[in-house]
Amino acid sequence: MDDFKQLTEQLLKFYIDTESVDDIGFENFFDDNSSIIGTGKHEFFRNLHEFQESYKFDVKQRGKIRLKIRDLQQEEAELGDDQVLAYGSVVFTGLFEDGSVCFEMDTRFSIIYKKVNGKWLVKHLHQSVPDRDQMTGEEFPVTLGKQVEEAHRAISALGTAYYHISRLDLKTKKIELVKRSRKMELGISKKSADWDSQFEVIKDVIAEPFVQKYIDFFDTQTMAARLRNKESMSFEFKKKDGKWFLAMIVPQNYDKDGNITSVLLANRDVTDEKLRELRQEEELREAKLNAEVASKAKSAFLFNMSHDIRTPMNAIIGYADLASRHLEDTEKLGRYIDNIQVCGEKLLSLLSNVLDLARIENNKVEMQYAVSDVREDFTNCVTMFQQQAESKNQTLCMTEQILYPYVYVDEPHLSEVCINIISNAVKYTNAGGTISCKVAQRPCEKEDWCDMIISITDNGIGMAEEFQKHIFEAFERERTSTITHIEGSGIGMGIVKKLVDLMGGTIEVESKLGEGSTFTVTIPCKKASKEEALEKKNQNPRSKKSLKGVRVLLVEDNEINAEIATELLKEEGCIVEVATDGVACISMIEKADADYYKMILMDIQMPVMNGFDTTLTIRKMKDDKKAMIPIIAMTANAFAEDRQKALSVGMNDHVAKPVDMNILAPTMMKYL
Repeated sequence: MDDFKQLTEQLLKFYIDTESVDDIGFENFFDDNSSIIGTGKHEFFRNLHEFQESYKFDVKQRGKIRLKIRDLQQEEAELGDDQVLAYGSVVFTGLFEDGSVCFEMDTRFSIIYKKVNGKWLVKHLHQSVPDRDQMTGEEFPVTLGKQVEEAHRAISALGTAYYHISRLDLKTKKIELVKRSRKMELGISKKSADWDSQFEVIKDVIAEPFVQKYIDFFDTQTMAARLRNKESMSFEFKKKDGKWFLAMIVPQNYDKDGNITSVLLANRDVTDEKLRELRQEEELREAKLNAEVASKAKSAFLFNMSHDIRTPMNAIIGYADLASRHLEDTEKLGRYIDNIQVCGEKLLSLLSNVLDLARIENNKVEMQYAVSDVREDFTNCVTMFQQQAESKNQTLCMTEQILYPYVYVDEPHLSEVCINIISNAVKYTNAGGTISCKVAQRPCEKEDWCDMIISITDNGIGMAEEFQKHIFEAFERERTSTITHIEGSGIGMGIVKKLVDLMGGTIEVESKLGEGSTFTVTIPCKKASKEEALEKKNQNPRSKKSLKGVRVLLVEDNEINAEIATELLKEEGCIVEVATDGVACISMIEKADADYYKMILMDIQMPVMNGFDTTLTIRKMKDDKKAMIPIIAMTANAFAEDRQKALSVGMNDHVAKPVDMNILAPTMMKYL
């Protein structure tokens, strides 16, 4: 090992023999990133420059007094590759010009030397005046090197991060001001003071809820024990002026047994961070509360859903059983079948609403705008509930003031909005009541656009004012179906609101309990041109020929679905042949003449070959007539992206299951 004692002697002689403060050659001894702590005045320096400036001041203050090294005691220990800890004590003697002794000062030191470019330089210097019982014959533990390193890591951050720094001697209870900033005012005015008296001053500026915690945190009797094996302790407190501060305690000096004898106290303003944290906590509490409310709403929804699903399911099973028992009684059989159909439609509507809501909340719904006859669309929505209204002896009427019949709308989603509102009006209006459905258009500021205003009014049971605030929230119902005996999941109006928002519109509700409700929907619509309107008008499937004699290839792997679809198509006059998968479908087309099949109704999810791959294969057939045969997707994959996928592979159209001939038949006629 190199002679580090000689190296320390050179360093100390340089320290005491310097005459010029302008050219002192620190670079010969210190690494650029050195840290110097203590230096006899219990100061600390973040970098070499700060130490250099302090040293210049010391030299000037020293004046004519010369320093002499009387005794140097040093031990060394390796700290790792290219690092050595030198520790011990040195006696400095101060002499006047005549050689008489001015003072003697015993100090402890620890130096960490680091090899830089083949030269040993000071990486860390820690010098302090020891206690009286440490001045003769004491040895530093080797662990001091690690303690110094740990303290250095914590202290190195203090200078830039903390505004107010003091040193506290745990034995003398003296506190010295190291750094002070106008950014922080703790009521400390003296450079040095007794801890107890200064502590009382500090307590006066601390907010009441934090006073006792502050006292406990800065308890000097337990501070050393609490800091044992720790790099630091911290505590947040609030001042009486509302500002928040972070206080940190960092060990500085140790005795020969490794006990902490002095600490650094650092404080910094954390008001901005704390306020941000408090806001985040408030947001979390609010989110938690909202989650709890949503959870309760969903629990209520599941309770209602269980009842609402079981009700039509029980009816379907019950009526099916009754029908099987009365096959010869055509009157009863007809009634039972009608009831089964009604219950099935209710169940399908319920499940569709649940799926729609899930998709909307997961941003899976995209608006698909096309030219549509809004007069016809709205009329169809109202007509859908005419029979139900008549069964309750209700008056269901429609009025319209449509200036522009053909506009761009997302017809399926707009119809869903109308259907949900009309359905509720019929459902929550007593027998003999009235439901009025109005649609009107008015010009708007945007050129070639208009506002379509749909208003649905009933004189039904109405809603409480408080419930109106939550009616468009998912899973909300004012009263359960078990109480009102009115079925509903509580999600229909949530879907309506979200769809209206997606269409860029607004929805409002006015209601009085026991008097009825009015829902008003306003949707901005782009007007169709005359050419677009004429084209849409000519597309009316009712002007086409019927399906009688049309040969259809039904591609369906489910036997029950195939049987139902076959019978329904035959009722329309179609000639139906069935393929159970995509491969069978392709084989049947290849064997048949080009004009044999007029249309293909294609399922999507099938074994062997799915509907998409089958369609792609057909579109690549060499026979142009076979390659261009109309293909309509007829599938349970009923969402907008499913339709888009079907069109992208070459299908002509898309119809969702379960099969509704009121939808399927007009769709088929478009391609004849």
